[in-house]
Amino acid sequence: MSNLKIRDVRVIVTQPTANLNVVKIETDEPELYGLGCATFTQRALVVETAVNDYLRPFLIGKDPADIEDIWQSCNVSAYWRNGPILNNAISGVDQALWDIKGKVAGMPVYDLFGGKSREAAAVYIVPGGSDLKEYEENVWAFIEDGFRYFKLGGADRFFSDDTPL
Repeated sequence: MSNLKIRDVRVIVTQPTANLNVVKIETDEPELYGLGCATFTQRALVVETAVNDYLRPFLIGKDPADIEDIWQSCNVSAYWRNGPILNNAISGVDQALWDIKGKVAGMPVYDLFGGKSREAAAVYIVPGGSDLKEYEENVWAFIEDGFRYFKLGGADRFFSDDTPL
């Protein structure tokens, strides 16, 4: 990968409310690029500015294999560092560089980091429903599907103040 160079860096702002940012780093090898999440929902457009106006000129021409050097250089190249805006911007760059490295190696990034550490991750699901009966049916259906954790907030809308629990 030592002959590769970063050709371009840009932020793709998604969602109608412009609150999810994806950093795209393109290399000088056609069709080889990396994607990384640089989302800071409260300041999405400021993160976009940090990447496009400050990190982009710094990164163009660098070897995308030099992930640690790039991270360190980006992190200490500004007077004000370690804030949430710059951290999110650098995070997106870092992830995009690892994505490139994984593509070059022909491996998923988690294999580059030493392999999987579990077969699955615990998640919760929100059952939903238009009434209490449907809500309960959804809970039981999800249990049958293997879910073990639920966010039960919102069921209180089915009860009035005088409903005995």
